[in-house]
Amino acid sequence: MVGAVAALVILGAFAGLAWLLLQQRRASKAARSRADRLSHFLLALARANRAVLRIEDEAALWREACRLCVETGQAVLACVYVLDGTLAWRGATAGPAAKVLEKVPDPLDLTEPEIQASYTARVLREGRCLVSNDYVLDSQAGRWRSEAVNQGVRAIAWVPLRRAGEVSAALMLCAGQRGFFDDELLALLEELGEDLSFALDSIDARRARQAAQQEIEAGRDRFQALFFGAPLPMAIVSIPERRIVEVNDALCRLYGLAREALLGSTTGSHAYGILPEDRERFYEVLMRDGKVSNLPLRLRAANGEVRGALLNAVPLPYLGQPCCLVTSLELDAPALSPHQP
Repeated sequence: MVGAVAALVILGAFAGLAWLLLQQRRASKAARSRADRLSHFLLALARANRAVLRIEDEAALWREACRLCVETGQAVLACVYVLDGTLAWRGATAGPAAKVLEKVPDPLDLTEPEIQASYTARVLREGRCLVSNDYVLDSQAGRWRSEAVNQGVRAIAWVPLRRAGEVSAALMLCAGQRGFFDDELLALLEELGEDLSFALDSIDARRARQAAQQEIEAGRDRFQALFFGAPLPMAIVSIPERRIVEVNDALCRLYGLAREALLGSTTGSHAYGILPEDRERFYEVLMRDGKVSNLPLRLRAANGEVRGALLNAVPLPYLGQPCCLVTSLELDAPALSPHQP
């Protein structure tokens, strides 16, 4: 009898030890699986950071994000829903379980009560991460749950993506393991969402810079067309140095000089142009008023004849220096000396 009891005790001890070893093995396996998930999503996060620097448009960003989450992050399905008013369009999808979406309408009508109650609509509306770690038994899952389960989906996470601070899209990630999205992984997904949001803002900033540069170039082209094609003599003059920076053809004809002979020279270095005493008057008015409006002065033309003209000048920053745009309207009658009646 004592021997039987001892045998039972020993058997129970072995059973308990075996159970403990099994539990440790399971815990070790779960820990390895968890570490593997985290390392894969850390890699996806690192690659997403690099994508921020090279991707030029949002469609390519969506495709790359979905690809990274499937190939690197072990998701069985990745999908980006893009908010467009009361609609949510699929911007990109990737993964072997993409068949799940075949019967899901695209776009989603966010005004429909059933869609409004979905996780996707809630993320777009509330702007926070949501997770269903047991999608098979999730009472909040939509009518497409059975198809998702048939395709091996066991857990889903949704991450909001922002543009200029406002929610503009949602990243949906499906996993084939129940409880896949633990707190640490969700923290990484939130960081991924922030990186993708930053990428969107970077795309917008690049587009704004490009548009501004194009507008600057278009404005410059329009100005040059008007400046060089104007029938009135025009010049751009550096205010501090009184140096000629640019001239049009009409002024070259008036002075009888080539453009190359005028560029870089000072306004007082030529025998033609504004007479010296009138030139000083011009600069006095310019410095006092910041502009010159219809100031009557005398010009010496290429034929040596002195004629009256009305001069105008307005400030014009040009090539990084303070300049003024000078235009002259020649009068018909020869100019009189200031001493003549």
